Amino acid sequence: MSSEIEAEVLTELKYAAKPLVELGLYGSTREFIQEITSEFIKHKIEFYRKQLKVFEKKYGMSFSAFSKKLENNASIPEEDDWMEWEAAENMMGVWKQAAKESGTSA
Repeated sequence: MSSEIEAEVLTELKYAAKPLVELGLYGSTREFIQEITSEFIKHKIEFYRKQLKVFEKKYGMSFSAFSKKLENNASIPEEDDWMEWEAAENMMGVWKQAAKESGTSA
């Protein structure tokens, strides 16, 4: 991130945090940023969890079982779903890793 963009992001975060800190809802700008980051990570995990459940319900199996099923014979709609499902699986892993590294309970 360029230093100009970084400075703008920090300014905006401080601007957003200021009234909430002044009202006593947060003890500091840092606490505000940690809270919104944690909530955002939880939201993303829940979003991908729901996406994965839709595919599991639709096909009645896990992603790995679906992948094996498609190895020899897949329709175009199944391949499209497989790509979306794979992306959701990957993003779930990324957001769970972000939760782990940030100390967020997911």
